This record gives sequence, structure tokens and C-alpha cells, in this order.
Amino acid sequence: MNMNSKLEEFFKKRPDMREKYEYPGTFKGLTEDIEKSMTAPRKGGDFFCKRIIKEVRRILLQEVSLGRLEDQLLQYPVISTADHMGLLNYKLLYNSNILFSEVIKKLDLPYMVVLATGNIPLNNMSHPRGFYFKKEKVNFFKSKGSSVPVFLFKNKLSADRKQGIESVIFSYDKKSITVEELKFFEFLFFECLEIEKASRDYETFSDQVTFINHKLWKYYFDESIRESLPDVIYLQSNEIINGAIIDELKQRDSLISMILLEPDIRKVFLENFNEIQGCWSEAYGSHFFWGISEDNRWIRLCLDNESNSLVGDDFFLELDREKIIDNLNSKKILPTTFLVFLIISFLEGQLPLGGFNQLEYLPQMQTAHIKSLHEIGMNDLADQFASRVTDAFICGMFPFDFDSGIDLIWHYNSHAGKFNGNLDRGLTQQDLDKILNMKVRDMIRAAIEVMSKNI
Repeated sequence: MNMNSKLEEFFKKRPDMREKYEYPGTFKGLTEDIEKSMTAPRKGGDFFCKRIIKEVRRILLQEVSLGRLEDQLLQYPVISTADHMGLLNYKLLYNSNILFSEVIKKLDLPYMVVLATGNIPLNNMSHPRGFYFKKEKVNFFKSKGSSVPVFLFKNKLSADRKQGIESVIFSYDKKSITVEELKFFEFLFFECLEIEKASRDYETFSDQVTFINHKLWKYYFDESIRESLPDVIYLQSNEIINGAIIDELKQRDSLISMILLEPDIRKVFLENFNEIQGCWSEAYGSHFFWGISEDNRWIRLCLDNESNSLVGDDFFLELDREKIIDNLNSKKILPTTFLVFLIISFLEGQLPLGGFNQLEYLPQMQTAHIKSLHEIGMNDLADQFASRVTDAFICGMFPFDFDSGIDLIWHYNSHAGKFNGNLDRGLTQQDLDKILNMKVRDMIRAAIEVMSKNI
């Protein structure tokens, strides 16, 4: 199958993506479009802002100016929802963040806020279990337990400078990794990413990822421009979303309370969101939440009207306010994409920059929300939801095609396979200027070519 045929096959499944592919201008034009789509600055204490600030204070207190972050969140509700929670190393993710940084620079803001999903398992294709280097997978953890979602994974990285990289990476092959590459790993992880601090100060791998990615980000770029770039704040979205749902449930007249607890309203939403990706149907998906088994398997849940409960394989959740809250607190249930974006995009009004799939399902969700709200007589809220921008994306364009982010760092800081002993080199301002002048079509085609190798 030639590339044009693969493109057609790809666009049949993602018709909204074709529209982005046919965008006539450059990435600079796209960043300007995103800037224009931002809502007017908002005032007052924003719930979402408070939740993010709480997580940043807990994990990155010494790294981030909370005041500047709060000002940004209150005035410019733009975040990335494109990522998986893991080392910022997989090409889809590091490319999306390089592009995201240009959007944030356009808005003259200090931080890139990434809400990465922790629902994916450690053995996901983006490989949260470790990282890629020269087309090889290098693992932090053994295969046992790698099917556990990052959100529920209780282990953490350990690191001991005396033992070197072997204390961090258990599966590297001494025959395939050269002395120079080993020296590079030692310097990157211990000197630059402060992995000993991550090992000492954080209790879970997820929190360590937030800290390590904050450090890793700047090494993608040449030393001469690092201070001009926004910092990355890479948070796991699950804690924030769960807390948001709990707070909404405590308000008896909130939309989420009505959807989950009032049968007539619930019926309207179940019908209108049927067959939308991230929601539910007779064949796939789960009604509002996924159940979590004792061995951390996801359990599909379906509404049983007679018992007013969500039921699945050896799982039972009565749709009672306090019981839902208890199950969220104990991590026995996880919200579906329906609830995640009801919070992020529609209730909180964030502009979520997503990927190929989000570009398809989020506008469909918007249509279904507006229809549902009109049917239950909440016309003012329907008008508010109609103003949300749901077709913004950032993940799915490739300005660079290194095998991984660590390959990118190695490329700039080694010559003929020899590490130069520091990490002062990386992408230059000239490289970033080229990105702004690249055609969106060319970047999307490059990404599809990579993805279509498996078509």
C-alpha cells in the first residue's frame, strides 16, 4: 500500500484529522489561531487552578513559582491533555511538547501545564516502564506488574550513585551499551535529572516522573536558549480529576451530581453519548466509571436500573453519593473519558490541546452535551458549553523524528559515538524557527507515516 492510500485509510477513521491535514498554513499560523481562540482573562478563585497548585506545591514546590503559575492558570486556561504519564521520551510526546512550548511562548507564559493520563499501564506503547534509546527499550522495572496502570503503581525508582546506573536500570545489556553511552547515562540521570533526589524525596514513581520530566525538559535544547523557554509542569491527571468529581458530588445541584444520581437525567446522557469514543456502547466502554479489581484489572461497568447500580465482573457500585466518593478515594473506580473532559473542557473551560483521537471524539462530546442540556432544560449551560473550543490539537505533528527524546539529547551531545562530558547542546533557536515555518500538512504527514508503518 503506497503512502497516499495509507493516508486515505487513516482519514476514513479520522475525518476531523483530514481538516487539520488540509490546513493551508504553517505551524506559526496554527499557534496564532490557538491564541485567538483563548477566552478572555478570568478573575477569582478557580477550582481547577487550586487543584493544580495543590499538586505542584506537593511535588515541585522548590522548582516552580506558585504565584506566577496561579496567575497563568487564572488568565489563560490552556493545557495539554495529549500525554501519557511516563518519562518524556517517546517521540509522539516529546514532539507534542516541543510544539506546545511554541504555543506557550506565543502567549508569553512561563509554564507548560501537561495533564498526563495515569490510566495507561507501565507496558503501554509509550513505555512508562522505562525509556527508549537507539530503538531499544531500557527498563526501570521488571516485567512483573507492568500491566498495572501508572496511577495505581506503588513502586518507585531507586538510585545509588555508588552503584551507578545499574541501581536505576535493571535491564541494560552491557554488550549493546558502550562505555561512552554508559557514561552518558550516568551523567544524565545522576548529574542532570537528580535521580537520587527523586529516589529520596518521592514515594511513588508517578511523583518521580513529574520531578524528573521537569528537569529533563531543558536538556532537549541548547544551553543558549534554555532560559527563554517555558518550564514543563508534568502532572498526573487522575488525582486532579478524582478530586474534582468528589467536590462536584458534594454539591447536590451540580451537573455531575444530577447525571450520576438522578435517573431521568442520567438516562438522557446515557442515550446521547452512546457510541462516542471514550464513553460507552453495547459492545465497548463503561458507564461513567471503570471498576478496578483486586489485581488492578479494569472492569467494564454497566448500569443496572433495578438496583440503581453499576455492575461488572464481580463488581458492584451503588449510585449513591457517599459510596461513589468512598470508591474514588480508595481508587476502586476510575472515571471514564466522559467525566474527565466534562470536568476539564466543559465545566472548567480549559482549552485542552490533545491528539488524533481527542480531535475526533471531543467535538462529538460537545454536540452530545449541548443536546442533553437542552433536553433537561439547562439552556444557559448549553450555551456555555457551545462556546468551548474542542478541536485544538498538539500531538500528531512531527517536526523531529529521533527514536526518542534521549536519542535527541545524545545526538547533540556526542560526536562519532563519543559523549562530550556535559549536556550543553540541543535544539537551537534556528531549529525552533524552522518549526514555526513548517507546513502543518508536512508535520502531520510525517507523523502518519511513522504511525502507518503498522497499518
